[in-house]
Amino acid sequence: MSDAEIIARLRTILGGIAPDLDVATIGPHDDLRNDIGLDSMDFLNFVIAAHEQLGMNVPEADYGKITSLVKFARYIAAR
Repeated sequence: MSDAEIIARLRTILGGIAPDLDVATIGPHDDLRNDIGLDSMDFLNFVIAAHEQLGMNVPEADYGKITSLVKFARYIAAR
């Protein structure tokens, strides 16, 4: 799966977590917490949903590595 395909999947997952967001306008490099305003619970729910739908486990120690859609996609692709 390419980065673009993973990002598209992550956008879909994010839309399910935060339906008030227009996920199509979120840039791949936008910071999920600072730029689009995910709070800590939304971020955690996003990581959990990604785990459930993509089979990708992200330990809490790695949360700093997945701060944008592109970083999360690359994290997934590397594993």
